[in-house]
Amino acid sequence: MGRGIKWKILSTTIVVLLLVAGIFILGCGGREAEVSSEGGKGVTESGGEAEKPLLAGEAPSREQAYPTTERPGTSALPEVKARVIKTGLVKMKTDRGGYTGIREDAMALVTAAGGYIQDESSSRDEDGLVHATLTLRVPAEAFDRIMTDISSLGEVLSTQVNTSDVSAEYVDLEARLRHLQAEEAFYLTLIGKASTVQEMVTIREHLSSVQLQKEQVQGRINYLDSQTQYSTLTLSVDEAGPEEKGGFWNSVGRAFRAFARGMRALALALFYVLPWVVLAALLGLVVYFVSRGRKGKPAEGE
Repeated sequence: MGRGIKWKILSTTIVVLLLVAGIFILGCGGREAEVSSEGGKGVTESGGEAEKPLLAGEAPSREQAYPTTERPGTSALPEVKARVIKTGLVKMKTDRGGYTGIREDAMALVTAAGGYIQDESSSRDEDGLVHATLTLRVPAEAFDRIMTDISSLGEVLSTQVNTSDVSAEYVDLEARLRHLQAEEAFYLTLIGKASTVQEMVTIREHLSSVQLQKEQVQGRINYLDSQTQYSTLTLSVDEAGPEEKGGFWNSVGRAFRAFARGMRALALALFYVLPWVVLAALLGLVVYFVSRGRKGKPAEGE
């Protein structure tokens, strides 16, 4: 075989191999393009997956509905505001006549903090000592400070603080209120569509029931708002006189004072009973004279 023939065979073989390689490369490229266009996802310039375009009437996917990184399940839930009802009790004693000053100072502290006195009751015992109770409403954020300041006004005997977390109840009430508001709106729309008197009456009955429940829920929410925004602080003050010394004459003096108090109580009791005693005496006299008159009358036929 000549040299020219070998060269022709070699060149032909090389051409055939190049053609086969070109066909293989073109086939792989077309297949990748088909998968990219028909499979729904390709590769973006940044290396991520390209989004598949929506067809007519097709619902968006989770990624298309939430294109940002903040999707359901990844973002934090909204924090529920804590709602706490706080009440306090301070019992203290002071010297005779000291209640007036404590009351004025307590009113000044509470008023300066934006609170107010809700209730006040006082009484004076036989020795002239005052025993009083003040019910104060103070802003919740100032409760601890006001309680500390008030405790410094006199000799504290005891303190007590109670807290009640109503956050869960408040959330439930808000959800129930939204539901009742939706029901109310629904029945209001039905009123305009009623075709008979019976339908109108039935719809109004349901509407009245829903509105009553809504008012009750709203009232409870308003009460919890009031109790959580303003805390209740009760101040109990007892005046105490100087301790009496021992000894014979001091004991005699206490005995006379006790005797005087007993006589005063007895006199008051007599004044309460005296009208009834007088009435009973008058009735007795009437009965006596009537019976005496009958006995003195001569019998008939004598």
